[in-house]
Amino acid sequence: MSTLTDRLWERFGRLTIDQIPPDVLAVAHQCILDWFGCALAGSQEPLSRILREELATDAGACSVIGTDRRADPGRAALINGAAGHALDFDDSSAVMLGHPSAPVLPAVLAAAEQDGRSGGDALAAYVVGVEVQSRIGMAIGHEHYAKGWHTTSTVGVLGAAAAVAWLLGLNTEGFGTAMGIAASSASGLKANFGTMTKPLHAGQAAERGLLAARLASRGCTASGDAVGGAQGLAGAAGNGALDRDRIEEWWNGWATTQALFKHHAACHCTHAGIEATTSLLDNGVERDEVERVTLTVNPSILDMCGISNPVTGLEAKFSLRGTQALVLAGADTRAVATFDDDPISRPEVQALLPRVVIETDDTVGDLATLVEVVTPGGIHRAAHDVSRPATDLRAQGEHLRRKFDALARPVIGDAAAVDLAERLSDLTAVPDISDLMALA
Repeated sequence: MSTLTDRLWERFGRLTIDQIPPDVLAVAHQCILDWFGCALAGSQEPLSRILREELATDAGACSVIGTDRRADPGRAALINGAAGHALDFDDSSAVMLGHPSAPVLPAVLAAAEQDGRSGGDALAAYVVGVEVQSRIGMAIGHEHYAKGWHTTSTVGVLGAAAAVAWLLGLNTEGFGTAMGIAASSASGLKANFGTMTKPLHAGQAAERGLLAARLASRGCTASGDAVGGAQGLAGAAGNGALDRDRIEEWWNGWATTQALFKHHAACHCTHAGIEATTSLLDNGVERDEVERVTLTVNPSILDMCGISNPVTGLEAKFSLRGTQALVLAGADTRAVATFDDDPISRPEVQALLPRVVIETDDTVGDLATLVEVVTPGGIHRAAHDVSRPATDLRAQGEHLRRKFDALARPVIGDAAAVDLAERLSDLTAVPDISDLMALA
């Protein structure tokens, strides 16, 4: 087994919930609440419908979120994983370079529901998965993402495998095997950003991670060195070697606390620009007087949200120009409906696209944006950065509860949404995860 995989099991393979610090558990609960809201709303999206038509049944061990359908654990992880990422409204992480909950939690929920595990077990497994995938994301480095790999999927499958391996109680050898199988399942290309296949990546990672751990539990073999060893994932799809300095930098910390939550229903890389322009509009700049908006971003951002002329809602989510045009048109980018196809395709919004200019500067942070707005009255500037986690967890929790209510209530009703949110506020008090899934 590779040194990295061995160390990961030593740190997290036997983790108990009482060993997880209170602030980590607090953020984990917030991540899980946020995911459920996003998944419930995402269950109404076309991709979720397509997957249910193809894969769901009226029987099976696991719940299909947002419906009364059932599925076997693997298919439930796939469908629910895609639903949770369908709106691209779920949490992200600058440490992992991806969405931490999207691949891990659906795998945990499917495995836990099948085996009748408690909410506390699901919570601990979730933290294990996020911590493991975050360290592997650090180890593989930025080069992996820059080459075009979608880390939420390629690294997320390893987090899902680690989480389910913990639930199954695999020993160090079994854990290494699960990671080896998952490493050969890593896939997902950024070329598919702006299409239904991006959220499909999250579902595939959840499904394959679950399968990797279950196969390992049955005796399937794999190389425990398939993540960082010769011709392993890091060498084949990264920069050729593990970034061990970065691993050591984070080794004793908790990556779960680095979760970043979205206030806008679009790619996180568009958020700083949205916030900066909105601040100018809120402080005296008149929308109808804007002649030009110039956004200065890190050049790497264009790989995620560089769609120049979006005409669909999904394309608008991954377009700096599209989100700015929506802001200038007065659209509420916090609302899911703003990223349906109709708003971005309206002639008045399309007419605003040419007013938005994108420039690059490699000294600007990956999740920061400089904005310059030109009006007849002069030039107005603002800057924003969304790369730092919140320090006020109480305020963050209140925001996430409002967001959850807005997303969940239209799907399952007010009473069920209130009940589900209350149960999600303390998973250690949930004796069987199946009861919680029934509400969703």
